[in-house]
Amino acid sequence: MSMWQRLRERFFGDKESPDENEADKSEAADRSDEPVVQVVVAPKKETEDDEDPPEILRLAKLGLVGGPTEAEALLFLRKMRGTVHEAVAVSRVLAASLERNIPESVRIASADILASRGDERGAIDALKGASSTPALMLAADLYASLGQVPRALSTIERVLAWHFDTPGARERHTRWRAAVGAVPVPKGRLDEATVVTDAGARAPYRLLREVARGGAGAVYEAEDELIGQRVAFKVYHHRGKDREHLEREARMAIQHRGPGVIRILDADPEDGWVSLEWIPRGSVRDLLARGDSALLLPLERWAIPLGKTLARIHEAGFVHADVKPANVLFREPGDPVLGDFGIARPMGTAYIGGSAGYMSPERIAGQLSDPRDDVYGFGRVVEDVLRRLGSGPNEGENWTRWRTLVDACLSAAELRPASGTELVKRLRECGTSLH
Repeated sequence: MSMWQRLRERFFGDKESPDENEADKSEAADRSDEPVVQVVVAPKKETEDDEDPPEILRLAKLGLVGGPTEAEALLFLRKMRGTVHEAVAVSRVLAASLERNIPESVRIASADILASRGDERGAIDALKGASSTPALMLAADLYASLGQVPRALSTIERVLAWHFDTPGARERHTRWRAAVGAVPVPKGRLDEATVVTDAGARAPYRLLREVARGGAGAVYEAEDELIGQRVAFKVYHHRGKDREHLEREARMAIQHRGPGVIRILDADPEDGWVSLEWIPRGSVRDLLARGDSALLLPLERWAIPLGKTLARIHEAGFVHADVKPANVLFREPGDPVLGDFGIARPMGTAYIGGSAGYMSPERIAGQLSDPRDDVYGFGRVVEDVLRRLGSGPNEGENWTRWRTLVDACLSAAELRPASGTELVKRLRECGTSLH
């Protein structure tokens, strides 16, 4: 069976002809567990191309040399919309996307046509791997219309993590959080660095500047004046009341000490502070904010070691539970460090807290801690990097494989790598220089 015949069967529900041989039927049965894009059936033609307008024939060449430009493809889709040819036009676009990269705007336009035809699932499939704000907004609405509110919520949180003031995003976030029974969250962002304060004045360090602020506390660059050593000094917001959180952060980091885990130097649960090794290069979030991509390429240089760190934590029976750009720091370009174990949990236990935009749909729905939640957070970190770096001209074909990996990490739980160990196997397939 040809590629086009298979696509017609998927997109239009065309049945096999009576004279089709049994081998093809067996082959179709073997593919029964593949994801299927379900589209409203289009009128069947005697031949595939005889009645196709020239615009549709051009769409089949999308992404090829000599094919239509992005603007032309969008124009063709607008022209076909509402006509008897729109389903065929969309199928041509999706067929091209299976073989090569096509502009995301064209995929969004195709998804919008599918949604208007009542095929929300097909529209979601058309958006697979897309990460632009318009694509995520449309995907979030599609998930919500299908009743998958936790997934809609996790998708809209991805939008808010990048552009907090995206029109309509906060309203959707509030409405969907209420639908899943989540408690209200502060409207202001807690993770933006501010000027240094006198927090931690009783600590044995001289505070130099505030470098980060999150839901649990503020982090300062500080100096041990006795020995002249720089440290990262974290002061919890509620001194004395955050004892359990602070003790968990210190215990978990020490329990998992070794490659890829930040070093704890000292702590005072009563006074509400912990000191950690100072990492001047900063976090993934810092590098993206500064526009410094030198440490982030090639991706496998830090992504594979980070995956190994998660694998080690998972093998010990724990979930980090807060994998995000601010918690991935760099001692050296190939030596990423995972920090902030304050909400780490044993597998199978209830979560306490979390970072909006980096929590999996299952976690939002209230399921117990699972390594796949860390895999989701990992995928979000890489997605943030890919989004900021753009097309990745230095990565060649690897760039497409990284986007495929992100899609796997953010997919439904049953399709996601089940742990850090499985994640590392996928990572090795993405990188060619480090194995």
